[in-house]
Amino acid sequence: NNEDVFGQLRFKPHAKVNARLDAHHLRLSNKNDLWYVGGGAFQKNSFGFVGRPSQSKQSLGWLFDASADVAINARTAVTVYYGGMRGGGVQSAIYPPGGKNPFGHFLYFELMQKF
Repeated sequence: NNEDVFGQLRFKPHAKVNARLDAHHLRLSNKNDLWYVGGGAFQKNSFGFVGRPSQSKQSLGWLFDASADVAINARTAVTVYYGGMRGGGVQSAIYPPGGKNPFGHFLYFELMQKF
């Protein structure tokens, strides 16, 4: 029940580096749809999803993310990822204390070692 319009840029600034930039505009297909959130069907007694009324709003916001993979050698690689989400009208209506268009951040580093 959602729509995702996005653009992506991939580039290779060095032989050992792959990088990517993405921008997504997310919205509900219809302003009367529910906004579904949750962790999935992971327990016997619960379904794991909840549908929140959209308060007649449609925009779920913008997601901007960037990542880079660096090959240290043939067996070792490092990945860094950052994602930032600017919430839309749906989140602003459901969570007024977060203010208009609340912003969330997610950052991780990953070390991969092949054995």
